[in-house]
Amino acid sequence: MRHSPNVVGLTSPAHTMEVVSMRRIIPLVTVVLVMAVLLPGMALAQSNAAQPVDPPQQVAQLRQQYQGLTPQQIEAAGYAPEGPCVTNPQGAGGMGIHAINGKLLEAQFPNGTMDPRNPPVLLLDENSKVIGVEWEAEDVGQGPMKMFGRTIQIQPGHPGVEHPHYMMHIYFKPDGKVLFGTDPQTEFDPALSCPPMSATATASASPSAGATATPTATSSASPLAETGGAFYLTLVGPLALLLVGAGTGVLAFRVVRQG
Repeated sequence: MRHSPNVVGLTSPAHTMEVVSMRRIIPLVTVVLVMAVLLPGMALAQSNAAQPVDPPQQVAQLRQQYQGLTPQQIEAAGYAPEGPCVTNPQGAGGMGIHAINGKLLEAQFPNGTMDPRNPPVLLLDENSKVIGVEWEAEDVGQGPMKMFGRTIQIQPGHPGVEHPHYMMHIYFKPDGKVLFGTDPQTEFDPALSCPPMSATATASASPSAGATATPTATSSASPLAETGGAFYLTLVGPLALLLVGAGTGVLAFRVVRQG
């Protein structure tokens, strides 16, 4: 009586080579899948890292107008510091102290406009030195806004203005350059740090520039505002594991089937 070559317990050379081949391929496929998922996120983070640039003439004039003001001159111009120095709750960087001009804010924010000649907010350091300017505007259906050649994206709400709206930050940097912040990923100056006494102050704990324009807003921070650019990486991890598991399962199935 002749026996079939595929008797249980016997392994053919072809079967052994197939298993070894699959064992070598699985780690390689795993690496490829992980890199395919993570690399776009890394590229996104790099693209969101704003760099100081030479400002247009109108921005350079604003810097000349506001940067050298004394605390007395800031007050005389209608700006009042509110809240502590605002630091980035997600990492390095900060905004500084917000000095708000209520009249300018009321004239612009509710109408969804930004007056390039009159910033409603000055950004100050711990010595009350002006380090930048800021605008905020209500979302009235105007779509992405443009100012100084930059596109301003709608941004998540924050304490004082809980609903999405538009913001532009301009930070004064050395050598006459400026840093533009036009979205949640660039709203903080990564080189700015708050003094130790204000180290615990975060964007979710500080008064918003929009608080004057919307006094009835609540004080809870938006979940998306708290996560910012890190929201993308939070989703990437589970997705990578899912893809790796799926790829490994397909290859394992092939080994078993051909065995």
